[in-house]
Amino acid sequence: MSVEIGRDTVLALCAIAWADGKIDPEEAVGIRDAARQLGLGADDLAAVDAALAQPFDLSQVETLRMNRLTRLFTYACGAWIAGLDGGVGPAEEKALQTLGDRVGLSDVARTRAQTVVSSAQGGGDLTKNKIDLQKLRSRLSAGLSQIGND
Repeated sequence: MSVEIGRDTVLALCAIAWADGKIDPEEAVGIRDAARQLGLGADDLAAVDAALAQPFDLSQVETLRMNRLTRLFTYACGAWIAGLDGGVGPAEEKALQTLGDRVGLSDVARTRAQTVVSSAQGGGDLTKNKIDLQKLRSRLSAGLSQIGND
């Protein structure tokens, strides 16, 4: 099973970024850069820009068609974006909880996904306002695929 990163993963990042009621400049830059790296089409980029321009929540993100590894990856990226503004506040924690519920992850899987993200941050794949999704995808695939159905 492979990680398939697309529009819905990026829209989930927008929803996590909006959880505290505002989009910080670092979050917007990171999300837009991620969308460009993915080579999203014009319609998908427009959807991302719209999601960054006004409050956006997870109810507007399609997660049912994501495979398990993509759902884990989306949650892991959500954990990264939640901490970009210097910490994960209560609203962002609640949004991560909602995302984890929507993608069907156990508490063990969530904790392990967050651990993999912490490791990637140490490896330079995740920085203050940039995420190298292609590099991160290959780095996380091994770690996330080992999580299993916890």
